[in-house]
Amino acid sequence: MKRHVAAIMVLITALLVVDSHVDWVNQDGGKLLEVNGQRFDLRGWAAEQARAWQSDCNAWTPLTTLSHNSPKAQAILLTLQQHSLPDSRSARLLQLLQQDDWSVAEVAFDTLNPSLVVLRLQGEQWRVQDRAVWSGSTAPWHSGDLVRRYLRENAPGLPKALIDCVKVDPKRYGPGPGGLGPVSALGNRP
Repeated sequence: MKRHVAAIMVLITALLVVDSHVDWVNQDGGKLLEVNGQRFDLRGWAAEQARAWQSDCNAWTPLTTLSHNSPKAQAILLTLQQHSLPDSRSARLLQLLQQDDWSVAEVAFDTLNPSLVVLRLQGEQWRVQDRAVWSGSTAPWHSGDLVRRYLRENAPGLPKALIDCVKVDPKRYGPGPGGLGPVSALGNRP
């Protein structure tokens, strides 16, 4: 067999092997990379890498990480504790960022899943933006990218620097370390 024919046969065989193991699948209006039945949110992972590379959260002003003991933090915590009674009474702040009249709080509860909540100062009162609350798993999607897009879409006017600097812990919200962990075709981790 001539070399060019052999090279073409090897290339065709390699493409067929890759095609039988790798595919793009549609799910929830987006695409996931599927390798041997394991799904990965490659687009979400890449978006998070770009966001982390482009954002300098230490340089943003007036972005503020609030101390949990500050009067503002205590006012926000009280708002969160009274928002969805009785389960919300046990709310504890995990992180709290503020920019201008916007704030994003991550909250843990005794009986509810951890949540990321967008609040806005209206007059002298902090108000939960009811549509901009994330709680639960993002699987199989990358947690940081999906949660940020969701909060941004549901809280028009939320400062980009604020939402870009919120830490979205993949252990609490997403599939596996870094949010790129494999998820089975049924949406469960293996």
